[in-house]
Amino acid sequence: MPSMTRRGALGALVGAVGSVAGCAALGDDDAPPIERSWYADFRDPSSVAVTADGQLLAGSHSPFRDRPIVAGLDAGTGETTWSVTTSKGRKSPIAVADGRAYAVSTAGKIVAVDAAAGDSVWRRELDPFDDEPGVVEFAPLPLGDRVVAPISGTGDGVPDRLLCVARADGERLFTHDLSASLSGAPGALPDGVVAPLLDGRVVRLDRGGSVRWTREVDAALSAVGAADGTVYFGAATEALLALDAATGTVEWRRSLDNTVFTRPLVTDDRVYVGGADYSLRAFDAASGRQLWRDDLDNAVTYGPMRVGDRLVTLVGGPRQIRGPSGAVPFRPVVLYVHDRDGTRRRAVRFDDEQRFEGGGVEWAGAAGGAVYLGQTFGLTRVAPEAIADA
Repeated sequence: MPSMTRRGALGALVGAVGSVAGCAALGDDDAPPIERSWYADFRDPSSVAVTADGQLLAGSHSPFRDRPIVAGLDAGTGETTWSVTTSKGRKSPIAVADGRAYAVSTAGKIVAVDAAAGDSVWRRELDPFDDEPGVVEFAPLPLGDRVVAPISGTGDGVPDRLLCVARADGERLFTHDLSASLSGAPGALPDGVVAPLLDGRVVRLDRGGSVRWTREVDAALSAVGAADGTVYFGAATEALLALDAATGTVEWRRSLDNTVFTRPLVTDDRVYVGGADYSLRAFDAASGRQLWRDDLDNAVTYGPMRVGDRLVTLVGGPRQIRGPSGAVPFRPVVLYVHDRDGTRRRAVRFDDEQRFEGGGVEWAGAAGGAVYLGQTFGLTRVAPEAIADA
């Protein structure tokens, strides 16, 4: 990690406090440092997603039975309109495709939920998880007529597996045991999946579960970004790599100052990467040439995400990181807004001293053109103008 000296050299950040839509009851001392469209009392939120017809969905990490594995929310108010629960057990983030949401629970179930009505389409029992029990850290991956669920073990040394089921009815199609724990979220390709592992391997599976290729990188890897036949990921060897998705051949490799914890964002012939070296960078996707860099105030833990013409990135927070790269400093927690040319538009700092509804910010996500903040006790939708007009 960058030294304290480096951290101290970074510029001071300005956290703007704006109007709070839907939170008029808050006093000035309790106002959040960023404008809200709404705040919902939705405990332990894990992720949000939006269907093609605009239905907002949220999931919960909570292990308690009475908290939803998938819930439908009113996008205008944040009110929960329906929820689907399952047996007691920690729950995965959700994935959405063709009007359905998919999630996995350590209670030993994978579910498909109709996003419009909130009806359970199917539920399937899984093989027992590892003792104590296992962790479902990553969202399922819709893949054509099937769904691939990453099933994680209890720790770095516990091999994980990829479970593939039919999207129509949840029938098991294959299970692929991995050689090591997943070090980041797998990436979906039109005809398969790419999985990054803690033992430094990248594994490419086809739709039937057969291994197409394995690439030895010799260091723990980040979540996988994929576009136009190329996969991108960061490695603990302080590098960003681009691999040919069909063969696993390295197309280019570029040096970083530390590892990468998050999925590279691939868009508009560029690759945007937030690093544990306290930086946000843009590279040309074809050549790997670095286009710009901005130094931030902590390790990037969520993003960058594209929201309209802006990039949104969160640093810090209580992020669990697998592997030998070291722990992420929890503080400071800062939300950044950039133009795609690297111009910084806004930096919103969430300080320990602040006491606003929902508690500390633990993650940021983008869905349906909006930004959401997962907090200790709830979920915030950031006002669109807080991003677009920054």
